[in-house]
Amino acid sequence: MGHGSPSVMSWYLECDVVVPRDTSPTPTTWQVPPSGFFKINVDGAASDDGRPSSIGVVIRDCWGFLIAASNKILPVPFSAEITEAMALQEGVLLASKMGISHVIVESDALAIIQAIIESDLGGELGHIVQNIKDISSSFSWCFFQHLKMSGSRAAHEFARAARISGVSQVWKGVCPSFVKRVILKGGGL
Repeated sequence: MGHGSPSVMSWYLECDVVVPRDTSPTPTTWQVPPSGFFKINVDGAASDDGRPSSIGVVIRDCWGFLIAASNKILPVPFSAEITEAMALQEGVLLASKMGISHVIVESDALAIIQAIIESDLGGELGHIVQNIKDISSSFSWCFFQHLKMSGSRAAHEFARAARISGVSQVWKGVCPSFVKRVILKGGGL
């Protein structure tokens, strides 16, 4: 395939799946994944007020039902970019722990999605990008895509809830009341 940064196509070849490049614009709303696939949406919350950053992860099936979710308070306040990268890492880790094999991972952090696709392991995010790639190599099929912030509302609500409560939690098979309205409205139901 030549030298330099791998293309999007080469990332899929590494996963033993060939997927043509999608030239459509970045989605702005959450859409259900194809049958047999799971969609992982992530978001991070960072601020300049000295409070620790927090992250939110939502995993939904092809009917839009919440399969699992988590929110986590990070140990310190990180930059927005590191927080978003850690949210992506947490998302693929939760899916891997659940034994999910066909995933579409969405984040509103375009630069980090590009770094994962291009295997850009430099800078302060390099080790997190490498962790994400290592974890995602356990999936049979994996696709990373940018989703505008308006489509990541559920993951944002989980990150926000952790920030407000100061508690990290994981939900499997249940939808907490604080996000039920967002899941039902934007979950394809």
